[in-house]
Amino acid sequence: MKLIKITKDLGIPLVGAIHFGIIDRGTDLIQVRPTSVCNQKCLYCSTNANNPDFHPANFQVERDYLIDYVKEVIKFKEKDLEINLDSVGEVMTYPDIIPLIKELKKTKGVRRISMQSNGSLLTKEKIKELEKAGLDQLNLSINTLNPDLAKKLSGISHYDLSKILEVAKAVSKSKIQLLLAPVWMPKVNEMEELIELAKSLDAKIGIQKYEVYKYSRKVKSKQITYWKFYQQLKKWEKKFKVKLVLTKEDMKIKKAKRLPNKFEKDEKVQLEVKCDGWWNNQMLAVGKNRVVSVNNCKAKPGDLINVKILENKNNIYVAEV
Repeated sequence: MKLIKITKDLGIPLVGAIHFGIIDRGTDLIQVRPTSVCNQKCLYCSTNANNPDFHPANFQVERDYLIDYVKEVIKFKEKDLEINLDSVGEVMTYPDIIPLIKELKKTKGVRRISMQSNGSLLTKEKIKELEKAGLDQLNLSINTLNPDLAKKLSGISHYDLSKILEVAKAVSKSKIQLLLAPVWMPKVNEMEELIELAKSLDAKIGIQKYEVYKYSRKVKSKQITYWKFYQQLKKWEKKFKVKLVLTKEDMKIKKAKRLPNKFEKDEKVQLEVKCDGWWNNQMLAVGKNRVVSVNNCKAKPGDLINVKILENKNNIYVAEV
């Protein structure tokens, strides 16, 4: 699997792709994705990360280029923002993660920094570095307290649940707010033990509903509706006296000016091809200061191609030749 480094000189904008750059959903929180690299193969992964059969290339964004783009977004939105460092893979695989957080923390208009992680690359020393750099919240993926099941769900034989639990304890003792972020897979993993763990660590918990997508990895779990999902959360809220149905207000997220869409759905446009895409038979092309993932594309970098826009939600663009 090759690694494509996204630099300013490459001429690829950092808005438009799902797997790197910046995602704005019209609030004062923006997702900042420095890398698509992952060190696990979780059985429930919605993006099928770390699978060369689906993703022949990974992407890593140059730190200064990413920071410059964040500054531009802050300037446009005219509001102090929360930066959520997340990934279609694992954020901690990004080699410049500590310097990135340090620089973002010093950036005018950044009010808070949160980060997603599976925890496997964290240590007590690394947590101290993250704390010193200015990380405000860590959203930690822990899906079970059963060591064998944890190893199975992670998709890697060397996954060590005891190490992840030590990481959780260390974060809970630091200035970093800990939030446990398990994915509930009915008939597969139990949530009650994780709710109790969160309470014992004085941590928040945000239970996620397991979703199946066309290209995601899949576990044998009962599919439930969102209504049933939230009804169960409310039952656990009463039983454990803890907040589980989290709203934007609970997360202190407010509406903010949205970055403008540059392409309409079904619009036909001409773009310049830049490099391979994240999926097989896909290329990245650019136009109007946006990057577009073009499916079933055999063109070469530098070629001009005519495409039809298939998706444009939240400024994430997918097209076909």
